Amino acid sequence: EDIRATLTFAVITVIVLPVLPDRGFGPVPFDVLNPYEIWLMVVFISGISFLGYVLVKAVGPQQGIGLTGLLGGVASSTAVTLSFAERSQGETGLDKPFAQAIIVAWVTMFPRVLLEVAAVNSALLKDLWLPMGAAMTAGLIYSAYLYLSQRTAQRSEVAFSNPFRLGPALKFGLLYAVVLLISRAAQVWLGNTGVYISSVVGGLADADAITLSMSQLSREGGLSTGAAAQGVVLAAMSNTAAKGGIGLVSGSPT
Repeated sequence: EDIRATLTFAVITVIVLPVLPDRGFGPVPFDVLNPYEIWLMVVFISGISFLGYVLVKAVGPQQGIGLTGLLGGVASSTAVTLSFAERSQGETGLDKPFAQAIIVAWVTMFPRVLLEVAAVNSALLKDLWLPMGAAMTAGLIYSAYLYLSQRTAQRSEVAFSNPFRLGPALKFGLLYAVVLLISRAAQVWLGNTGVYISSVVGGLADADAITLSMSQLSREGGLSTGAAAQGVVLAAMSNTAAKGGIGLVSGSPT
């Protein structure tokens, strides 16, 4: 499975990406639909998730709960949230360690957002490092509190399959294109208010797609840097709230 996924990732990166047209099609707002740039973002996000999976495999899936949350968060913080929340229902006495792992997984989203922005439009970083850094710091402080309040030597294993499959990659590409188109249309017809609404709604499903679309729109001049930064922050908050909802619904009440 791992070899097949790795070879497929290599094919879509080395063979498919270079042959895609590098231009937009149609009038505004359809001019943002550039096949090459859309697929490049698919490769980029797949690569980040793939790296997280490699780290989990290299260190070993059966590690300390906090370390699993950290490495697993790079691959999928949503998967970590759902897995540990559900397990907290049946494994008593590990509520705080599970909560710590979930918070750590959430924290990894904020440097991930900064990495994505730096790769697409580094001009946004000056407006994002403070809110992203503040959110990351708050999460780390609470994680440290949970760790110190109940230390545990328990080991935990989360089942991570190889995150790269062609089907999910195509779905992300489609989602990214739709988010990009909606964000551009909302900005044209509703101004910055439309961008903020689309960021909140889109962030509930995927913060990466919103982050990349805001970065691309601001880089191309279709959106101001300040509005793009606010959109990214709203998407990160919305995504965190969605994962919090998963934890509240699926996790142990204690």
